Amino acid sequence: MSKKRKNYKVDSKEVGLELGLRVYKFFFKSEYIHYGYFSDGLEVDVLNLKKAQDNYAELLFSHIPENVRTILDVGCGSGKTAEELLARGYKVDCVSPGHILTEYAEEKLGNRVNFFKCKFEDIITENKYDLVLLSESFQYIPMDKSIPGAVQLLNPGGYIMVSDFFSTDPEGKSKLGGGHDYQQWLGYKDSFPLKLLVEKDITTETSMTLDLVNKLNQEVLKPLWTSVWALAEDRFPVGVKIARKLYRKKLQKLEDKHFTGKRNSELFRKYKKYMFYLFKADN
Repeated sequence: MSKKRKNYKVDSKEVGLELGLRVYKFFFKSEYIHYGYFSDGLEVDVLNLKKAQDNYAELLFSHIPENVRTILDVGCGSGKTAEELLARGYKVDCVSPGHILTEYAEEKLGNRVNFFKCKFEDIITENKYDLVLLSESFQYIPMDKSIPGAVQLLNPGGYIMVSDFFSTDPEGKSKLGGGHDYQQWLGYKDSFPLKLLVEKDITTETSMTLDLVNKLNQEVLKPLWTSVWALAEDRFPVGVKIARKLYRKKLQKLEDKHFTGKRNSELFRKYKKYMFYLFKADN
């Protein structure tokens, strides 16, 4: 990213996404930052991550109705999905509320798309679209703003595509965060003037991504983390002691989240449900 960044509050989730993008791009030659779709017996191996992510993107593309010409990509991430949609002849606009990833996507897409640099619920535009795409961005939008907001941005007879995971853990026992409450969603989605065209449970195929993340954490990041702290303690013992005391709870939470093996496909299937939907507006 060549642009000089302005002063703004750094969002930890966005930083995590950028780090993921850098890892995927360098090691796996992939600029997607979504889950992989391990279908048709694809082996769960780091060498197959790019193929799995391509499979996920193809799942989206293959369900776009033939009469769609204009698409709003909500939460466009790195801009890779939008780039592929442009290559397939669609006219695309992007919603990108962050700063870091927006810069990256702008450099990739240039003036080929119009960027809404705000939260989805804050969009002000007269533009209308044949399809609103909510791929792993649905969970970041308040539920009462998501579908109603998308409906308002549709051309007559337009479509809404939702592909994201939901939480089935109302008691909050899981170490895996994110996702709207699935039971609440089930009672909510039928209240809109929409016809459900496609509904697919892809939890099993996407959950395997967590096994790769867990393997990376255990075999690469955890040893690196341990070595960095050991070096710091050797060189700056007083500073490390102070840092560990000041940030003890945050460090413990981080290590418990990433280095204890509690983020894996089995727990994902237990506490999450990854769903794909295609809706058509009745108007």
